[in-house]
Amino acid sequence: MENNKLTAIILEPAKSYFNEYYRTLSIGEDQSFVIGIKEYEEEIKSLEDKLKILQKEKEKIDLDSNIERDKLFQQATDRYNQGGEWTKAETYQGKKVSHAEVTYNENLKAAEKKAEALKAKKDKELKKVQDELKDLEKKYDDIFWVWELAKKRSHVPTGANESIIKGKKRLRLQLNRHLHGGGFVWIEPFHENTRPTGSAKNGIYAHTEGGIPDIITAEWYGKNSSQIPVKITQPVAPMTQVQLHIYTKSLYGVDFRVELKANGKTLKANEYMTGFTVYANKKGEKTKDPEVKTQIEGSKDMFYTEADIYDYSAPSSVQPPAGAMTGHLVGGLDENVSRIPNVQKAVLSLYIDPAWCGLGEKKIIIKPTFHFSGKTKALEIPLEVNCSLKPNIEMPVPGNKAVFVDNIETSMQAFHPCGYNFFKVSDGDREIDLLEDKSTSPIDIFELVAGTSNNTHDITITLDTDTTECSYDGSPNDHEGHVIEISEYPEKKTEENAKEKEKSSISGSSKVKAQIGDKKNHVAVNEKLSFEGKLEIYTKTDKELKFKSRFIYDLSPYTLAGIQVDPIFRYFWLGNGVPTNTYLVKTHTCRYQQNLSIKTYPDVAWSLKLSYKNSTVERELWGNQRYADTDKAKFKRKPQKWIPAGDGKSIGISLGAKWDKSNEYDATADITKQVQKLLDSLGVIGKFVNSVFLGEENKKQEGYGKPKPENEQALESVRDKEKKELEKTQQNLDAARARYRNAQTDREREKITKDINSLQRKVDKQSEAYKLKLTRSIAKIEIQWPQLDAQFEWSLENIKTHGPYYNQTGVILQGALELTPLIGLTATLDFLALAQRVHPVAMALIAAADITMALIGDGSQITCNLTAAGTFGGKVQGFLNTKTKENSFNREDRNAKDKQVAELKCDLEFKLEISVKIKFEKKKLWVKVTVTGEAGANATAKWTGRAPIDADDYGWYIAPEMTFEGLEVKGYANVEGQIGDKDDTWGSAKSNNEINWQAIDAWKEPKQWGKFYFPSKKE
Repeated sequence: MENNKLTAIILEPAKSYFNEYYRTLSIGEDQSFVIGIKEYEEEIKSLEDKLKILQKEKEKIDLDSNIERDKLFQQATDRYNQGGEWTKAETYQGKKVSHAEVTYNENLKAAEKKAEALKAKKDKELKKVQDELKDLEKKYDDIFWVWELAKKRSHVPTGANESIIKGKKRLRLQLNRHLHGGGFVWIEPFHENTRPTGSAKNGIYAHTEGGIPDIITAEWYGKNSSQIPVKITQPVAPMTQVQLHIYTKSLYGVDFRVELKANGKTLKANEYMTGFTVYANKKGEKTKDPEVKTQIEGSKDMFYTEADIYDYSAPSSVQPPAGAMTGHLVGGLDENVSRIPNVQKAVLSLYIDPAWCGLGEKKIIIKPTFHFSGKTKALEIPLEVNCSLKPNIEMPVPGNKAVFVDNIETSMQAFHPCGYNFFKVSDGDREIDLLEDKSTSPIDIFELVAGTSNNTHDITITLDTDTTECSYDGSPNDHEGHVIEISEYPEKKTEENAKEKEKSSISGSSKVKAQIGDKKNHVAVNEKLSFEGKLEIYTKTDKELKFKSRFIYDLSPYTLAGIQVDPIFRYFWLGNGVPTNTYLVKTHTCRYQQNLSIKTYPDVAWSLKLSYKNSTVERELWGNQRYADTDKAKFKRKPQKWIPAGDGKSIGISLGAKWDKSNEYDATADITKQVQKLLDSLGVIGKFVNSVFLGEENKKQEGYGKPKPENEQALESVRDKEKKELEKTQQNLDAARARYRNAQTDREREKITKDINSLQRKVDKQSEAYKLKLTRSIAKIEIQWPQLDAQFEWSLENIKTHGPYYNQTGVILQGALELTPLIGLTATLDFLALAQRVHPVAMALIAAADITMALIGDGSQITCNLTAAGTFGGKVQGFLNTKTKENSFNREDRNAKDKQVAELKCDLEFKLEISVKIKFEKKKLWVKVTVTGEAGANATAKWTGRAPIDADDYGWYIAPEMTFEGLEVKGYANVEGQIGDKDDTWGSAKSNNEINWQAIDAWKEPKQWGKFYFPSKKE
């Protein structure tokens, strides 16, 4: 046995708390445990067992001696009783005794001598063992114990814990309250003048479980000029570096999130980067110096931190508040040794980001909310920021970049010696460590874009594997030589098919001919149906796996919206639900058993140009080439194919696809019907605008005023004017026919016949007008239907920006969209047209002016025009990564989750002009009554619209919505009356009234039509 190879063992409590496989002890927060040294315990047990055996053997000698004595005595008695020679007297030691007694004494003396000799031998053996026990104690009198925090597998013991008395072979320990949570301590015995090994073969990891985690309190700290922490008691300025000390309970080693809020708004953890703008040198001009500017690269809603153990023994250290979880690693074992005080807390360091102050904010109050162990807790721990103090420096790089801390292991598996410390995956451009990369949460997936044959990528997986201390060493389950395996891969199907072909000896064609498109627009294509190769593995050891990855396209027949199209349309939209291939890699060690899915995505790139306009003149809104960051689809789009779309409109379409570097396809014919459906669907917006303008969408909610009965009659009189005139003419015709029947003379009949013919012609004319023109013609109404130009390109690309999506892919969309307009309206309605439609505006006018039937058609002048004008449209262009939200539309908010890529806005304006001039005269005997008046009103209502433009897992879309604030008539009514004869005026009266009337009620909720895609996988 070598002195430095000691092994710690748990003596108490029961073994159920100890995992021998991982050499870890998990106990409750209120429990203690006893730990010892295996070698010492085994040796002392062996010696103590020997000692017990020798003591028993010595006791047996005494017992056997007593038995022999009794046996000899009984023998002598029996001999004496026999008489004869045994009874003869002999002189023995000066006394006369029988021969039997002499024999007994001699035999007894011999037996006792033998017993004493045996006892002496046992005593000698006992002394030897006792000496060995003393030597054993001396041998272990130089024992020291490592008793310290073990945060990582890479932890190296620093040496003996001085608070544990030298020579302690057994310890009763308890983890103090500041150690509760999940983080481990390391316990290992070792001899003086040697070093602890740090190996799980020799030491033990211990931690607590089952506690109730909590955030006790928190405090804001800054630093003075000497860089000594000081508590913040006054407002701080932007760009100040501060610390939030968070005092925790039962959270040692646990990562949790911190959300900072000010005025109810979450403050972003912004990552900053340095951007360079280089200016071109024009001939004859001095080169402008490059511009350097710090800008936001990424944002998170949360900060990350981890509860750790902090020493606060130094006078300048931050002292914990009352109630904090404080303590010592061990206590009470050696009172002569000073103990170092510790506290459990997390420390979050950050800058007061000037971006938090917003626009016009004079101050903000920051308060923290903590998200831990499935709980959320907000604390009233305010930090006031004086936003009026403008910093004269920029945010440093990387600013408040939010990263996973994870400096302390809480999983027992992480400490097993059989395993690896890093798990690196590389595709040649990107490398990520699945275990240690702090910018990416723990992952089990790695995505990349690939083709089938020409755009493949080599994947390399690297581990620093060590299996020398495998728990299954020497058994069939030994991990050595079996650490990495690739169990699933897309080539497996072709390999299986190849085996089946060999068995059946049948060879078939690997190509198919299909007609793609509808009857008018179709193409014949020959496409390879599948990849026929095998998985290519270059290296496979316990420390490295290298193989070729590819995406195998499924080119079997495919139907879209009931039409057979080219199979490449299976990958038309590349967002949610796009088919993928998976290479499943598994690792097997005592420490880790991990699955890694390497997912390959199709490398197809699409290019679309779509026009809907009055002409067939093609115009490039945006360069006809791919975004400069990739060369996967740098191909020229085919010229647009134009088709008529009714009303003088034409649709121009061009759609192309390219994949695996060399395959191209003109897909224009395949999507013609889908595009027509999209553009037709936009017309619903215009129809809705039209119906609102005509009053059909008025909700007629309770609470609005209603016309008086006489006002209703006046409205009905206008509405039914033609009908009543026809009825009156018909009555006159019937009366004329009755007179004809009763006529007495030919002259009378001739005159009546002329009247009948005239009235019949009038009835015919009025009947035709009643049937065909019952309602008055609208003066002017024109809906401007959508006219658009769209140019988009999209493909999947690997995300190369180091951050939370570094292991993933995202859809890159770029292009331009111009709507001239999306919808427009120009219209005018006169009063009679409004009245005939029972329009809310007509009802408002009649009620406001108190118009009665008597005033309709008696010479009074009534004019009322309702007009509307406005357009809804615009142009946007740029690029977007649907995964990271990075785009060139709104760079300042490119990572803001509540911001769309871009937005079109509009104002449709309603104008109402009313003018009612009244003249009414009545003559009664010699008195003439003249009433004149004027009612007028002007009203304007805004019809606002917005159309966010964005992209989701289904494609580019526009989502129009409109809001109408209501049309309220506000005006006046002035009436003047005079009484007199033709020469004099005897009296007069005046009345001035104001008018308020809700003609069309406001919408409480915006009108929405959903998302219109350009075009979509949904279509």
